[in-house]
Amino acid sequence: MVNTGYKQSVYWGNETVYGSAATIDQPLGLVQSINPTATNNLIKVRTLGGSRDYNNIIPGKFEVSGSFEYLLQGGAFLRQAMGEDTSLTATVDSGPSVHTGASYLHVMGSAASPLADDFPSFTLEFADDESTAGTYNLKRVYNGCRVNSLSMAATVDDAVKISCDWIGRSVEISTAAASSVSDDTVDPYVFYQGRVFVQGTAVTAYSEDLDAAHICEVNSFDFSVNNNLEAAWYISGTCDAHQNVRALKNLIPKGRDYEGNLNLHFTDKTMYARFLGNTTATTPAATLTNFEVVLEFVRSGAIGAATKLITDDWIRVVLSDCKFSDINIPGAPEDVVTQTLGLAITSAKVYVVDADADYK
Repeated sequence: MVNTGYKQSVYWGNETVYGSAATIDQPLGLVQSINPTATNNLIKVRTLGGSRDYNNIIPGKFEVSGSFEYLLQGGAFLRQAMGEDTSLTATVDSGPSVHTGASYLHVMGSAASPLADDFPSFTLEFADDESTAGTYNLKRVYNGCRVNSLSMAATVDDAVKISCDWIGRSVEISTAAASSVSDDTVDPYVFYQGRVFVQGTAVTAYSEDLDAAHICEVNSFDFSVNNNLEAAWYISGTCDAHQNVRALKNLIPKGRDYEGNLNLHFTDKTMYARFLGNTTATTPAATLTNFEVVLEFVRSGAIGAATKLITDDWIRVVLSDCKFSDINIPGAPEDVVTQTLGLAITSAKVYVVDADADYK
């Protein structure tokens, strides 16, 4: 029989020990696509005294990687990309703090990043349930997964999309049924719930929005974080019970890179002046002013409101100490004039208020 995509499911679980398969208990979101790849890295051997053909083909190191895209409903998986959820105390990855009642504030992307061994990892389940007997099922469970890069993108007339590239340690397959996980029932964040601010003053979770810094003509934006993962294999084979002899031994997150872009209709020279160096610049300045670029999506409540409500539900992404790296303002007779700006980002934090008491 031919398998069909609508019978597939993607779920995940947070690993407490890197590479040790976790309980699959969390929905990823409204998954639009997934593309995992496994490679045997075959070693092809020839020999003197043989023929023109290969003498043998033997398996090399086993590599697993992939990508997926989903519509953003909640913030739990963002911790896997930003590296931590630190709001309760100064301790790295200590978890959220109480917003009010049974709602919580999650703060991801602290400057006090976790060590490589403490960086979050997850087990990813990709199941295809085609028959109750299981004959035609294919369930793939990837352990030791970490996010290499993740991007958030919003554009007019669409829901907010998350795209992720990941690297895993190994895979186990079976014909078992998919894990039983409750899917999120909330709608995904959509473009008209979003706002963009560019200002010179620092922004935290509860900073009040500055109306003067609000950019109203944004057509799209994207923000990405790259953890620059480096995989390592060793002659020693396995070093612990969670390793496969051919699979990678370490997956090390190195320095984080951030990128971002804003695309908006042109209204005045404000953004071009910021690109040149500051809000009053008319020619390229000798120094460039740092700006805070704030991306928000509010499902309910108001960020920075004096009264915190249990129903507050929002996401704020703060891109700190940004400079505008490039600008493009094209022209064509039949087109509305647009301007696209690239962002050079020093650091980033993601603040989420929701009803989830633990992203782990």
